[in-house]
Amino acid sequence: MKAIEIETKIHGGKFRQNNDFIKQAVQEFEGKEITLIFKRKYKKRTNEQNSFYWAVWIPILQREIRNAWGEFKTPTEVHDILKWNCNYEDKINEETGAFARVPVSSTRLNTYEWEFEFKQRVRQFAMDFFNTVLPEPNEQLKLKL
Repeated sequence: MKAIEIETKIHGGKFRQNNDFIKQAVQEFEGKEITLIFKRKYKKRTNEQNSFYWAVWIPILQREIRNAWGEFKTPTEVHDILKWNCNYEDKINEETGAFARVPVSSTRLNTYEWEFEFKQRVRQFAMDFFNTVLPEPNEQLKLKL
């Protein structure tokens, strides 16, 4: 087994949920070196955030890609381009020093990561490649016709 993720709550210095899963995980890794990570749980992005992304930003970027690169990309292809450029992990081969960029699913992003990390990188990508400002939900949209 490579990794186990268990959600729990700490209160009074003790785990207060899923203790049976935590004990099982400890048994599973008995005798092995492990990395223990405590990470605060955040809410997943909202349906409204997701809908705005797919209904507004993706079509804008489809149009900009068509205008700049002369290529039609489906919404999924545009999303994949954004993952490759704005939501990825670098994996490094320790022996050779070579690295590979591995896109990460945006569904793994919590509200904070979505709002203050991914969206900012997407906005910067749109500005750098297409000189386009992507609107926020509360902003007036100005179309280039």
